[in-house]
Amino acid sequence: MKNRAFLLTFVLVSLRAWGEFDPNGLVILHTDYGADSVYVGVLKGAIYKAFPQVRIDAITNSVPPFDIMAGAQMLAESAGEFPAGTVFCCVVDPGVGTSRKRIVLETKSGHVFVAPDNGLLTLAARRLGIAQIREITNAALWRAGEVSHTFHGRDIFGPVSAALARGVPLAEIGPALESMVTLDIPEPRVDDGKVLGAVIRSDPYGNLITNITAEHLSKIGLTLGDTADVQVGAARFSAPWAAAYGDVPEGARLLVVQSSGYIELAANMRNLAETIGEGLHAPVTISKAKNGAKNGKNGD
Repeated sequence: MKNRAFLLTFVLVSLRAWGEFDPNGLVILHTDYGADSVYVGVLKGAIYKAFPQVRIDAITNSVPPFDIMAGAQMLAESAGEFPAGTVFCCVVDPGVGTSRKRIVLETKSGHVFVAPDNGLLTLAARRLGIAQIREITNAALWRAGEVSHTFHGRDIFGPVSAALARGVPLAEIGPALESMVTLDIPEPRVDDGKVLGAVIRSDPYGNLITNITAEHLSKIGLTLGDTADVQVGAARFSAPWAAAYGDVPEGARLLVVQSSGYIELAANMRNLAETIGEGLHAPVTISKAKNGAKNGKNGD
């Protein structure tokens, strides 16, 4: 009898693990509302009202305003660090109030994302895998009262995130979708001894994170310690590919592989973005310096 009970429990747990999202009570915000915005507070209030026992935290509320591509990059870089069962409430929504859909994405990693269907989830879906997509149509799970045309975070995305965090099945959110809107995000490419990419994020220190990886640099013959010629927007300089910021003198520029595997352009203990006047979405070209020297000097 004990063996049969154990077997039944094992089967039920297995079915849940493979076929049903298992929430951990955590809702993570990812928005362009602003770090100290009242809208963040109102969104939190809407989530707490729908699920008082929820735990709320954030990736960031400082996605550049209206920048869906930057939001997608930052989300993909961060989401996988959270435990399975986490719900992400993602609002970068310049099309709020229009006919764009509202969706829930469950990934194969066991995470759930609530967001406008505008491409914001493109890279998270690519990195974590798509288990299912549903359109948010069940108005019973939304904030009570009239839905505004300007604040779907408060009225829809927040309350639906709370519902999922407290255990409402995804099937109750709305009908399944076969696809979602995705961004046309150019991939870095190697051409004639150069790597062509773009800045995908500028961090608070003024470091410029590109969509280029060490593999791309290897394809043009660059190895750790080599000097690279770099163009970022209109700015040009030469800098070594270093293992750490401290491998170059204070103020010197460098290329380094950052924590998510992308090539970062930086200046040791200086704000590179401010110095060169370039930032998010600036085109980047990297080539091996003609002299091929190790630990080369920085240009202006």
